[in-house]
Amino acid sequence: MGKGCSLILLFFCLLMTSCGQSEHRASVPVPIPYDSLRVTLEKIYDTDQAVRQGFDQVKEKDRITFFRKMQGVDSVNQLAVVKMLQQYGWLPQSKIGGKAADGLFLVVQHAPAPVIRKYLPSLKLMAQKGEASATDAAMMEDRLLMFEGEKQIYGTQATSMGREDGSMFIWPIKDSKHVNERRKAVGFRVTVEEYAKLMNAAYNPDEALPPKKQVFH
Repeated sequence: MGKGCSLILLFFCLLMTSCGQSEHRASVPVPIPYDSLRVTLEKIYDTDQAVRQGFDQVKEKDRITFFRKMQGVDSVNQLAVVKMLQQYGWLPQSKIGGKAADGLFLVVQHAPAPVIRKYLPSLKLMAQKGEASATDAAMMEDRLLMFEGEKQIYGTQATSMGREDGSMFIWPIKDSKHVNERRKAVGFRVTVEEYAKLMNAAYNPDEALPPKKQVFH
């Protein structure tokens, strides 16, 4: 074998070795920093809840200001959480703890419909694995259905939309006759009737959907 052929063979050997090392590095999973994510999500949970405290005592004339402040906090939280979800997916509760898992859920639950629509399947999958709350998944599914102008499944969503007096009511429910069976199956401890009382919301099992033009956007 000539010197030129030897050099070519050596080049290809080095190239194959380099490619093999690169492929190996690419296949090694990047560790997920669960501890730091937990701390971040727990802080996000605190801010999400703090901005909502005292809503019942807010006067009608001050509600617009209240909602703007709440939306500002929600927007900041959503930026952080969506970035987290894009990088790591829906985080398992066993790795981040209950409070952080609640923070993750609440931020997506309080997000616009497109964000909910994107991440609801991930939450449902984690709930099936026992790594997220089945009731959280049910509430998020109901919320998305309400945003889309459809009847909810579990009766978890109440609103005042379309009510001139601002009174709350339970959003219309699909097959309301069996709603409490569905609620029990996913882990809710109270009936929809009891839940409505807790929410100070009217409940009519035959509630009709409002006109599409009134539905959330």
